[in-house]
Amino acid sequence: MLPALRWLVGYRWRRDGPSDLIAGVTVAFMLVPQSMAYAALAGLPPEVGLYASVVPLLVYALLGTSRQLAVGPAAMDSLLVASSVGALAAGGSERYLLYAVLLAGMVGVVQVLLGVLRLGRVAKLLSYPVVAGFMSGAAILIALSQLPQLLGTPKLAGTRLHELMVSLGRHLGDVHVLTLALGATSVAILVWLKRRHRRLPGAMLVVAIATLSVWGLELEQRGVHVVGLVPPGLRGAAWPVFDAMDVVALAPASLAIALVAFTEAISVARVFADREGYAVDANQELVALGGANLAGFLFGAYPVTGGLGRSAVNAEAGAKTPMAGVITALLVAAALSFFTPLFTNLPRAALAAIVITAVAGLVDLRGLRRLWREDRGGALVFMITAIVTLEVGIVQGIAAGVVAAAVRTSVARWNARRLSRGGCRASSCGATRWSG
Repeated sequence: MLPALRWLVGYRWRRDGPSDLIAGVTVAFMLVPQSMAYAALAGLPPEVGLYASVVPLLVYALLGTSRQLAVGPAAMDSLLVASSVGALAAGGSERYLLYAVLLAGMVGVVQVLLGVLRLGRVAKLLSYPVVAGFMSGAAILIALSQLPQLLGTPKLAGTRLHELMVSLGRHLGDVHVLTLALGATSVAILVWLKRRHRRLPGAMLVVAIATLSVWGLELEQRGVHVVGLVPPGLRGAAWPVFDAMDVVALAPASLAIALVAFTEAISVARVFADREGYAVDANQELVALGGANLAGFLFGAYPVTGGLGRSAVNAEAGAKTPMAGVITALLVAAALSFFTPLFTNLPRAALAAIVITAVAGLVDLRGLRRLWREDRGGALVFMITAIVTLEVGIVQGIAAGVVAAAVRTSVARWNARRLSRGGCRASSCGATRWSG
């Protein structure tokens, strides 16, 4: 029930301490700007992203079984929050913030229940074609949603691909040249650092350069939008006031976020566990993520999960135990307490650049081509999931993918039974290659 006892008791400070310290500092430099950027993607104030990067990380460190998984706000969760809460409340309103925080609590309850009931295998519902198709479609929507901040244009109308594209075309004449220059430069720096100097905290460097540029050149007075005042200090624990109808309205979204967040986290955790030669417990990971989200609910955060990018940085920086996550949380808390005035002149275009470059790699065209060569049924599930995500909705895309995968599996079993009974000639069984 408390996996932290396995590494806290007898923690070897001389052997593991320096590595965990370097990893914790490195991830903190990445997480501070990233959490603010993802909060903006979710339609929330930047401090909410920072709240989601303190107490939830400490809770996961106590309950989680992964040594390298870096927990915090993520692009997929942020988009799901924006799409689900945006349909129920006006952006920027008190109710919008309430719903986002309530979602963290509901996601936490779902995940803890699944873990206690030992239903970690529920992640198998979201097979690779479903997850890859969903992430590819969602990544495109995320990138499009950030273009107005990058270009300095009004917010795009609509939530579906064709609506966003039409709205973008209408606003191309409204591009703010200084904002575009700042955003494009930020993207170029991030891409260059990612290719040539992966270990450098690219997001923090871009934030520093962009903020200094706005301050030194007085770009805010020339039309560049900035984050503005970020309230300093950690938020105390509080129980948000809500009613049963709020819970009913958010129930589908909470289930979708709980499954997507867990699938993303357990996939990443297993990659690094296999590399380092230890095991992760899927059911305990559900409890850990659920506990982190419940803590976020009490401390004014929105849903969190384990991210691939941050976890890769954490592992490459040398993280040996979850102590690295504890150090990251403490540094984010310090940033919240003492350094929020430094974010006042942070341009929103730089945050948009961080999000766009982070999700660019999620469009898995290489995986689609591989599926098309090796498993046409899986490729079809991928495309159905991506198209429904793009043109109908995020939650609907996940549901369509799960249904398509179930149909594909049923067809494959039916064809296998026909073949085993000899009731199917080779000329009439061509569909088997489509069903995987």
